[in-house]
Amino acid sequence: MDGTTAIRVGLRHRRTSLTDSTKLKDSASRRRTFAAALQQFEEQMNAAKVVSAATRPINLYYGLVQAGLAITAAHAPGTWTFSKHGLKLVDMEPDIPDVSVRPDGQGAFQAVSDATGSERTSGAISLGSLWNSIPELTEAPLKGAISDPAVDLLADRRTSIQDDLRRWSATPSPPTEYLRASVYVNEEMPALPDRKAWLAAFLPKYPGLHDAQLWGSEQDAFGEIRSRRFSVEFCWPAPKREMTEAEIEGFFDNRAPACRFATDRYLRPAFEPAKTPPTPLMSWWLLLYSFSMLARYQPRKWSEALDIDRSPHAAALEYALDIALEAIPHLVLEGLDQEPLLLAKPMTF
Repeated sequence: MDGTTAIRVGLRHRRTSLTDSTKLKDSASRRRTFAAALQQFEEQMNAAKVVSAATRPINLYYGLVQAGLAITAAHAPGTWTFSKHGLKLVDMEPDIPDVSVRPDGQGAFQAVSDATGSERTSGAISLGSLWNSIPELTEAPLKGAISDPAVDLLADRRTSIQDDLRRWSATPSPPTEYLRASVYVNEEMPALPDRKAWLAAFLPKYPGLHDAQLWGSEQDAFGEIRSRRFSVEFCWPAPKREMTEAEIEGFFDNRAPACRFATDRYLRPAFEPAKTPPTPLMSWWLLLYSFSMLARYQPRKWSEALDIDRSPHAAALEYALDIALEAIPHLVLEGLDQEPLLLAKPMTF
């Protein structure tokens, strides 16, 4: 069974399997809403597959809202229904990467964020910034999106001991264990004299790199992979000695969670100081809400953006809407289960 089929079957199975293990067991109203909302989610996703990119954002977003209602019915304490989006586009006139979306009161976005443990946002976020924060979309950059992208992180599953001057000391101290990870950046590698300044600018952008330090010198920690791609080796003092593999995984889960696939960890940029970004599910929610509003209320602007012969955004937008067909059901299933569901990544040729 491939991943797409497994997720589809999993979503249908949750129509009954969650009844006795969630708040659905205590309320007939919740159970009826849960069933109807998931049915509408499924039908909206099926409809999204057969329409063009001109209409697809509307089906995707409203299907996602119904999935969100199912999630709150199953998991939200107290009030679990909503009647507003909880979002607003600041201005629809700028070029698409510069259109911004912001929270607006209390609505679906806030309720589902709370039910899934996603950090709430308080300020406006540009669509270019949202796009770059979604790991799958970094492979198809949106022209004009100049914000910092999600970057790959490969974590070492063991602790390491740094070879330092401790061994030359008359009274050597116990070795310090470190957790190590490689971060992969898609830009030109800074020259040696510029690396300190580059790090000073890079580190604050990614909450997951809090307290990180280089593994080795500025010369040794950087390595060029190819043109416009290099790695940086980082480390953190281990929180305790003799950490298990599960504890190390948990450490990195808090900093660079795997996204959909077991081998894919990402550092995602912050939108606001001292806040982690919304989860991938809620980042997609913000993006699809915005696209659906443009498609509904600015159809000419949206159609022009999709003109493959004239628009620099067209191919990337088509790609994003295709990826959403795969990503949204997966992320919804995780939201229903309240835990990650990590698949083996399909082979590519």
